Amino acid sequence: MIEFLYFASQIQCGAGGDFLNIQIDIYQNQEIIETVSVNEKVLLPVDSINEVTFKYSVINNTTSCSLYAPSQLVLAPNDTVPDVAGVYEQQSIQDMLDGLNDYEELFLVELGTNDESSAAFDLQDVVGIVNNNPNLALFAD
Repeated sequence: MIEFLYFASQIQCGAGGDFLNIQIDIYQNQEIIETVSVNEKVLLPVDSINEVTFKYSVINNTTSCSLYAPSQLVLAPNDTVPDVAGVYEQQSIQDMLDGLNDYEELFLVELGTNDESSAAFDLQDVVGIVNNNPNLALFAD
């Protein structure tokens, strides 16, 4: 069992455009098992985040924006941080990693572009925290 916290989402529809509200559907074996929005936490009946897949959708989309195929990255606290700058005054990926416990991972998603050389490619359109030992976290609180 793991715990997934949909920690943050910040994706903008073009420069100066509206921010989009992203919902995540979580699948196991091609069946939906959970739907989450920002700040929601769910327990998943798996041993690893790699055992589930994610589908992202824009809720109440009043824009002409669409999402690109997601670029996803999972980082543990001691992993090498990709060289991408945050936009919209977001917390850095390194700062987020530094705030994790050793049993947690950072789940990063880019939905706004698939061009890794673009300034908009920040891997922070969706940010999740994966707790690989939710029982331990219950006793730590």
